[in-house]
Order: sequence, then C-alpha cells, then structure tokens
Amino acid sequence: MAIDGRVLISGAGIAGLTLAICLKEYGENPVVVERSAALPEDGYMMDFFGSGWDVAERLGLTEKLRALRYPIDKLQFVNADGKPYASVPIARIARALDGKYVYLRRPDLLRILYERADSLGVDVRFGTHIEDLQDEGAHVNVTFNDGGAGEFSLVFGADGVHSEVRRLMFGDESQFARFLGAYVAALHLDAHDFPVGRAVQIHEEPNRVAAFYPVGDGKLEATFVFRLEEVDVPREQQLAFVRRAYKGAGWIGEALLDKYQGGEPLYFDTLTQIAIPRWSRGRVTLLGDACGCLTLLAGQGSHMAMAGAYVIARELQRYDGNHVPAFRAYETMLKPAVAARQEDAATFAKVFIPTAESKPWLRRFVIGAVFNPIVLPYALKAFGSNTILDDDDV
Repeated sequence: MAIDGRVLISGAGIAGLTLAICLKEYGENPVVVERSAALPEDGYMMDFFGSGWDVAERLGLTEKLRALRYPIDKLQFVNADGKPYASVPIARIARALDGKYVYLRRPDLLRILYERADSLGVDVRFGTHIEDLQDEGAHVNVTFNDGGAGEFSLVFGADGVHSEVRRLMFGDESQFARFLGAYVAALHLDAHDFPVGRAVQIHEEPNRVAAFYPVGDGKLEATFVFRLEEVDVPREQQLAFVRRAYKGAGWIGEALLDKYQGGEPLYFDTLTQIAIPRWSRGRVTLLGDACGCLTLLAGQGSHMAMAGAYVIARELQRYDGNHVPAFRAYETMLKPAVAARQEDAATFAKVFIPTAESKPWLRRFVIGAVFNPIVLPYALKAFGSNTILDDDDV
C-alpha cells in the first residue's frame, strides 16, 4: 500500500489504535492524536467475542486477551436480597462461542492495543486534539490545540460518540444523535463490604438495572443503567444524579453508591446512538462510535470498531492507497451491519430495563430460556455473535 502523504488518526481509543496497528503493518506511518493526557482508565466490564475477537486473532492479540483473569465463574440474576433466581456458568457462554470469549474491562483492551501500537513504533501524541481541519482536495490542513499545524493525505475521526472530527466535517452532534432513553454510569471501588463471590450479579427493578463484577484484589466494578428523560447533567452533578436514580434500590445498589468515595463516576453518559447518512467526505472518514455508536446495550461497540478499522486498512491496501474507492467499499460493507445492530440495540433497550408494567415471572422465564445450554448458541447468533468478516478477509 502506498498512501501519498501522512495519515492522521484522531482518537487513541479502540477504533483508532486498531487502525493505527493495521496501517503500520501495511507499511504506513500514521500519527495518532488523543485529547486525554494518557490512556483512559474509565470504562466498564464487557464481553469480548465475535468480530472483535476475529480482528484480535488476525493481529495476534488473543494470547494476551486470554491471559486476562478476573475472579468470575458465573453470571447470576439476583433478587432484592441478593438471592440468585438464575445462575449461568461462564464456561457455558464460552462454549457457545467456541472458546472465543473473555470478560474484560474496556481499559484492558485499550492497553493491549496500545502496547502493540507502541511496539510497532506508532506515533501516539497524548494531550493533543484537532481544533480545525480543512479539506483542500489534494490534502487536509489540520490545526491542533497546541498551535501546531500539519498537512495530511487522509484524516480518520475515531474520536468517539462526541467526535470533534464529525462536528467539523458534518455538523453538530444533535443532527445524528439518537437518545435511547437511558443513562449509564460505571464505578470502581473497594468490595469488602459487598461480597458477591465469584459471580457477576445483575439486579433489576423498574426503570433501573445494576451489575456488579468482582475484579480481584478486593475490588468491585459496578455498572448502572437507568431510564430517565434526557437532561443536561454537569460533570460535578453526575454522581448525585445516579444516587437519586437508585434511591431505595434493592440488593447492594444504593449502599454501594452511598459508600463510593470518588467525586464523580469513572464513566457517565447517555445511552445515545449515532446514525449519520454518510461516513466519509473527501479525504476524511469516520469510524467506530464517531459514525456508528451502538451503545453498550448492543454489547458489540468494541467489536464493530475493530472490524471497521480492519476493513478500512484492508480496502486502502486493496486499492493501493486510493481513498475514494477504499472509503466507498468500507461503507458498503460496514454500514448495513452497523445499522442492523443499532436497530437491534434500540429494540433491546426497550426491554433490557424493566418498566413498572413488566412481569417479573415472565422476565425470569425468558432469562432461563435464553441461557439454556441448547438455546444459548442460537440466542448469541441472533444477538450478532457471528463475525462480519469473511474467511478470506486477511
């Protein structure tokens, strides 16, 4: 592959780092800029499988993924007293996915990707972000926050759901945002007062769900997903906002939030998808959450981000650096898959968080049926566990 000029990637997240690795392995020298001063430590626990696993396997990263060890043997759904009414061995889920599955924290995946990028000599510049860009036809002029500027052949916006590249090239986020009616917050704290054993425990009540993950060393990861009208929540008010949402919550939700000593959640955002008619304009294109945010309810945001990065790099190689057909082929392949998963996630969001009208007995019956050893492989396929990459996409 021979891209005529330098390549800029905005965002050292999952999509951006994956793209940087792929381009570097194809012989390019991408520059990655990241607004944060370091790799972010915020995030939440997630299941990793499907298209993401497929890309990780092709990049030689699965050994490091399998080396991650969290003290989690079971997935349990518990009542207000913490008593399980459904318990699923993690090994059953792994078998249903042919062993291509791990539990990990989002920062774990970022670290693994960054270590690979660093070992390849990728230029990653922390504390730097794009303030302006102008596509001049033959190149893109970019101005950075530190006053520096540069001329690039291609620019990739991999800077997340609140993408600055998308705003500069396509307009305000409000045009493309699809609020799913809920919020998510994640905390990391001492777990000695909240023993959950070696199980992920999920407790649900009308309009709110909480999940608790033992992560070792006496620590607990907690994720809260709750339904409320969309409002602007200043950063300094986020923790109070979550605490109000879980006032009177059963099991350990309210107590855990009361004990949390941090000034704000490690992660907080609305459950918002991004649906944009076109992902590319001239020499600039978007990937990952910047153009196709699924939300964590889809369980596949990181998978599709990695797949998108892999496909962009592959198409640029296929077309010898010619971005016009490469970007077109990238959208043609990825966009339908992302749209389908977004629709699935929007539908799932309506049922994932119970309402006051939800029938607990019916929900428990469905949970038991979905995680039945015979049904589970088919349920995961319906949820999009199959890779979107073809066998010959290498």
